[in-house]
Amino acid sequence: MQRLADIEDIRQVKARYFRYLDSKQWSKLAALFTAHPTIDVGAKYSSGKELAEKTAALLGDAPTAHQGFLPEIQVHGNRATAIWAMEDYVSFPPGSSYENGFHGYGEYHDTYQRINGHWYISSTELSRFRVDTVPNWTPPPAQK
Repeated sequence: MQRLADIEDIRQVKARYFRYLDSKQWSKLAALFTAHPTIDVGAKYSSGKELAEKTAALLGDAPTAHQGFLPEIQVHGNRATAIWAMEDYVSFPPGSSYENGFHGYGEYHDTYQRINGHWYISSTELSRFRVDTVPNWTPPPAQK
């Protein structure tokens, strides 16, 4: 039963990763990582805080959609590994040096560590299989 509970806890950590990216909850995103993670998502970062700060600067409030699914999770005591199929849709804000967004497909290779009863991402590496260019899109202002 503990193994199944651990797998579910790890799924929840990765679900939060995607949700915090898309909802722009940068401090919560940073808190998902161990103190000294290895992060390579097309750019390399040395901490969750650095990932969050650089991503916030790059994306601003531009809309994004990240999905992770079909995880293959292996638990080994207080450590775990996972491979996640992924898909993302990224727009960049007006005035960005990126004139187009993208729709990408690939997989994450992650490791996790349990610290004081909680799971954290200790490494993540994103491999993309395909990236399609899409126009940037900014949603219209909400009507009051």
